[in-house]
Amino acid sequence: MPMFVGSDIDSSALDRAPFRFSHGLLDHPSMSLQTLAKVLPELPSDSVMYSRKLDDRSINMDTAHLEYKNGLSIEETIENIRTSNSYIAVRKPELHPEFKDLARVIGRDIGEVMRKQGTGTEPRELEMWLFIASPGAVTPFHFDRFSNFLLQFRGSKKIAIFKPWNEEVFDAPAYEAHMAREERRMEWHDDKDRFAQKFDVAPGQGVHIPFLGGHYVENGPGDASITLSVFFHNSETTRWAKALMTNHILRKRLGPLGFVPHSVNSPASMDSVKANAYPLVRLAHRGLRLIEKTTGRAGK
Repeated sequence: MPMFVGSDIDSSALDRAPFRFSHGLLDHPSMSLQTLAKVLPELPSDSVMYSRKLDDRSINMDTAHLEYKNGLSIEETIENIRTSNSYIAVRKPELHPEFKDLARVIGRDIGEVMRKQGTGTEPRELEMWLFIASPGAVTPFHFDRFSNFLLQFRGSKKIAIFKPWNEEVFDAPAYEAHMAREERRMEWHDDKDRFAQKFDVAPGQGVHIPFLGGHYVENGPGDASITLSVFFHNSETTRWAKALMTNHILRKRLGPLGFVPHSVNSPASMDSVKANAYPLVRLAHRGLRLIEKTTGRAGK
């Protein structure tokens, strides 16, 4: 079973713009609700996060499972997903043998798209996330730290995706801090919606969400939704990610002295230099933090 079917994949658009496509994995046995109900309780508990249904684009997605508990067990949540008003996020379902074949097929086919684009032959750091949600649930506004292919298996979604590198949606320091995992909450304002490209997605369809492409999702009202997101890096996004984290450290350390680094993926940004320098910059930053902690100067 191929991940992509037809000729609607434009490899040159990878991480440049969102696009919709058809996928050939709709009948994969691992993605039935019956299989998921059996497998999810067998995964490590810290891989399965669930909450009551999310209905606000401004909710912090990283902490929703702690702040909006639904009062049910995971088994009860899955069994009653159509009526329990719940939202389930599963990190790395491929840890279970049931998903090994699915991960292999997906990795192979993404690698082919990368090869055509010239950004590698095999996805780096491939990680799957599974989302199961009651009708009408919302995935809050956020962006991922990877490229993303989102595949719909059951139910429908409306997905709003923002092209990356638009500083009217996120400014450069926000991109950098989020990439460095020092800021997890993405501020939402309704006026940002004018920049969104919106897609209706049904079972057997998917969308590509570019690296740093902000997005939010609204499930349809008719059925529970089952969605698989596939996160990965290629040679280009790896370079951007390291350059962003270098910029974040430079802003923290040299900003008080008036230094403002060029934004990543902009003229004169020197992304390759910053990416190559990241291990040394990170090491120096950690050393300075240790000194500050030892001398009581941290945070000053």
